[in-house]
Amino acid sequence: MSALSYLVRRQIRNAARDLLRHPGKLAVYLAAAAFFAFMAVSPQQRAAQTGRAADPRMLEGVYYGLLLLFCAPILFRSLKSGTTMFKMPDVNLLFVSPLPPKRILVYGLLKQTAATLLGFVFMLFYSGVLMRDFHISAWGVVWLLLGMVAVVMASQMLALLLYGWSNGNPKRQNAVRAALYVFFGAMALALLFQYTRNGGGAEGFLAALHSRWLEWFPLVGWAKGAAFALVGGNLAAALLWTALLAAAFALVLALFLRTDADYYEDVLQQTESTYELQQAVKEKRAVPANRGGGARKVRAGGSGIGRGWGASAFFYRQLREARRRSRLVLLGSSTAVVLAVDLAVFFMIGRGGDGPSPDMTLAVLLALDVYLLFLTSAAGDWTRELAKPYIYLVPDTPFRKLLWASMTTALKPVAEGAVFFAVLAAAARADAAVAVICFLAYASFGMLFLSGNILSERTLGSLSNRGLILFLFLFLLLLLAAPGIGAGVFLYTVLPGLSEPARLFLSGLPCVAWNLIASLLIFYLCRNILSNAEAS
Repeated sequence: MSALSYLVRRQIRNAARDLLRHPGKLAVYLAAAAFFAFMAVSPQQRAAQTGRAADPRMLEGVYYGLLLLFCAPILFRSLKSGTTMFKMPDVNLLFVSPLPPKRILVYGLLKQTAATLLGFVFMLFYSGVLMRDFHISAWGVVWLLLGMVAVVMASQMLALLLYGWSNGNPKRQNAVRAALYVFFGAMALALLFQYTRNGGGAEGFLAALHSRWLEWFPLVGWAKGAAFALVGGNLAAALLWTALLAAAFALVLALFLRTDADYYEDVLQQTESTYELQQAVKEKRAVPANRGGGARKVRAGGSGIGRGWGASAFFYRQLREARRRSRLVLLGSSTAVVLAVDLAVFFMIGRGGDGPSPDMTLAVLLALDVYLLFLTSAAGDWTRELAKPYIYLVPDTPFRKLLWASMTTALKPVAEGAVFFAVLAAAARADAAVAVICFLAYASFGMLFLSGNILSERTLGSLSNRGLILFLFLFLLLLLAAPGIGAGVFLYTVLPGLSEPARLFLSGLPCVAWNLIASLLIFYLCRNILSNAEAS
């Protein structure tokens, strides 16, 4: 154990020296720490001045959904590639050393716990909203954060056990898959039962989210119950759920240690795959086909591009690739996830008598969808084209290549916006004009974020694995969107005499116009970005 403790001390010391040798990185960390301290003190003062707190059941539902979002992908991924809690330096140093495997596993668990905790630090950015709107203390935010860490750690350990038990055995894999479907299906049925039992509507949905039934589901429910019991000061319930969660983790760990599976082999392939994927992203290389989760079946459907000439061939090739990923081409699983989130938020805020009107509910959902689009705007077919040399070899003008290579990225928000606001307008029974302006605004924000991506590539360079550059990119997008949003808010405040649908429609027009004009201007100014391959 002395060798492992020496390794940990060395890693901490080297990390501290690296910070001292890079003052810019140290300044960023200190600024983030100061910001977190400010967020922990200021919202409590504002919460004391605020009257009524928001319904805590809404926070319970959002928290439960986040835990599922972390837990479910990890467990389903265990059927293909398992999970890992080691890095390639750990593999090179520890797997070849004369140390007991159990000690190495304990080291990996402790190190992964620390890494997961640091990975969730970004959640502290939302601590101000939680403390102000839900009147939660700083310790309450910490309990919620630790609940997320506990779920991720337990899910990773369970995924490793399931992978070691079912790897290479189709019958066992099918049994694990069926068990996971039954587990999450039972959770959905329990939510539906409580929703109908409480009369439906917004109140029924919130009551279902608050139901104790959901807290009896292993891992996710226990972590949610423990976190909110600590937030509410219910020590007995917190001890119960924490004991169940700890017992489950200990049982999974004991079963894993007693299995015949050699976790060295189970972990090594996934660790190597993750490492090669990260290196490919850093060096802007194409990701190897057999990496990042193993071989995957792809529906061919058809072969060949079929259409296009010159730069337009990029667009039709991307359509062919998109059709192989999804039968709906520009729509996929992410579309369904965002739509499900929209509908859940609609049931929480838009179905009550004292909630916002249907038209205002649609505007709130537009803000949520634009925020999610903002977080994912750095990815797209445009960024993947830069990792390949072909775009520089096509004998066409750089501007035409820029337009055609980014066409599917621009059209995806158009297709998604049409689906989102058609379904949401029908569910909320909102005015058609409000649905149209929400659709136009969402599509225009997609165009603006795409142009901001191109401008960032032109001025800041690649975004891959560069935290400060990524922060500057997001700040750049905020600056680009601010004039349109500000003009829309101003116009809404100076038109009090009109009906709400008319006010929302007219206030959305400046935002749409600004987004389109700014996007076209950026495209024109960056039209020669592909003239020189070395510039990217």
